Amino acid sequence: MVQREQYERLKQHLRADGRLRIDMTIREVERIVGDELPYSAHHYPAWWGRDPKHTQAVWLDAGYTAHPDLVMKLVTFTRDAL
Repeated sequence: MVQREQYERLKQHLRADGRLRIDMTIREVERIVGDELPYSAHHYPAWWGRDPKHTQAVWLDAGYTAHPDLVMKLVTFTRDAL
């Protein structure tokens, strides 16, 4: 099970990249966090949602919204307007 500290690696990665749009495969996200994402990340778009109560939603802290394409196993992170 991925821990909050591991998700923090994704937040740091997004902040360091800084582009308006970052396309990643789910496998790339897993490499960054250092573990496999849970089943729900692969099958439920809500896992990638905007609920700040979700432990994994570190992209919100980095200023991004996640847009998953679970059929293609891709996630596009778009930077929120300032």
